[in-house]
Amino acid sequence: MPWNDQSSGGGGGQGPWGGGPRRPWGQPPRPPQRPQGGDLEDWIRQLRERFNLGGGGGGGTGGSGGGRPGGRRGLSWPLIGGIVFFGWLITGVYAVDEGERAVVSRLGVYNRTVGPGVHVRMPNPFEASQVINVTGQRVEGIGFTARGETVADNPEESLMITGDRNIVEIHFRIYYNIKDVGDFVYNVRDPISRDDQPGAVRQIAESAMREVIGGRELEPIITTDRGAVELAVEQLMQQVLDEYETGVQVLQVELLRAAAPSAVIEAFNDVVNARQDAETAINNANRETATILNEAQAYRERVVREATGEAQRFNAVHAEYRAAPQVTRDRLYLETMERVYQRGNLIILDQRGGAVPYLPLDGMIRRTPAQPEGAR
Repeated sequence: MPWNDQSSGGGGGQGPWGGGPRRPWGQPPRPPQRPQGGDLEDWIRQLRERFNLGGGGGGGTGGSGGGRPGGRRGLSWPLIGGIVFFGWLITGVYAVDEGERAVVSRLGVYNRTVGPGVHVRMPNPFEASQVINVTGQRVEGIGFTARGETVADNPEESLMITGDRNIVEIHFRIYYNIKDVGDFVYNVRDPISRDDQPGAVRQIAESAMREVIGGRELEPIITTDRGAVELAVEQLMQQVLDEYETGVQVLQVELLRAAAPSAVIEAFNDVVNARQDAETAINNANRETATILNEAQAYRERVVREATGEAQRFNAVHAEYRAAPQVTRDRLYLETMERVYQRGNLIILDQRGGAVPYLPLDGMIRRTPAQPEGAR
């Protein structure tokens, strides 16, 4: 047998000395060799099978995926469960901006209120958070509907009955914000209006306005009492909101329109004009009455003063007369004659004196002034 014949010979491919496969010149047998690059390709294939969920084409020397059914192996269930669990934990992280507050409920029951910042809570469904803007000013317009620059009247809200049984059309706005976010979220259902569904704040504002208008007359409402109406509605609204514990603070009530309905405006103007005419006539009559009363009062006071003076004068003369009757009598006589003849050209001499007085008659006689020729 040749020395290099290893194909047969009962030795199972061994050399004649039974030492395994024969090698030239007695070299030891080499270990079996694998194709280069096989380990790297297997490793890449395994990574691709894990993260591509069994997708992608075949590659390397593995043919159809190393003989495994389906050709690729998807993500393992522990990895999927870890990703899902991590995402569930992330739902408990939330942020609150400045001017906002977050209300946290545990199993549907209010638990706490937190301020601005990044916070962590128990994931859903154990705890839930709701972020509310508490510093922003909120506005509700009542009695009208604004679509851009067009304002349409809403008769169901705007028409109200006054205390004197008249109808008035009211448009107004309310400005408010949130002072207690816990009460605002949990104590009242739908506090803010949504689409065609009016909220609790809007309903309370309309009710307060109707109560205030129902206690006043029409004319003051549309003229002088607008500020008083706004203040009364604001106070009444705040009282009701506090009783319901809504957590709402009313900032301002602004009365935009207060007038008679357009359908009866002409008749209302006629009534207003008639009232003004009646008030004018009453004022004129009162003025004339006051003038007459003042004149009568002055006349009465003058007559009383004159009568009082005459009485005092008579009493004084009577006292003098009792003291010297003759002198008083002569004095009264002379004063009476003087009053009687003060306008006449008369000279009266008392002959009881005895002496003949010198009388300058030319100067004592009053001359009648000459009348103009046209008057003769």
